[in-house]
Amino acid sequence: MNKIISYIGFAKKSRALITGQTSIKRARQHINIILVCNTASDNLKNLAKNVAVKNNCPYIITKPLLEDLTKIKDVKIIAILDENLANGIINERESIEI
Repeated sequence: MNKIISYIGFAKKSRALITGQTSIKRARQHINIILVCNTASDNLKNLAKNVAVKNNCPYIITKPLLEDLTKIKDVKIIAILDENLANGIINERESIEI
């Protein structure tokens, strides 16, 4: 899980991280992975699924709270734009996936 926290931190620093459903819906860049907190509403989980299908990318429902992974208060959904960071998260997904 520490690697995933690092990947998310790198994405934040390089501005390759989008938070919030409105920002993700309006994203003009290609999204490479979407992470949704398991405490999110069903509507938000459906939005993540639809955006993932549109962008042909995976989405993961996380077991730990996204607040703990991102250090951002009240975040329920994030998208990673950087392909290499997204691939790193995909490779480590067993540690956070439900």
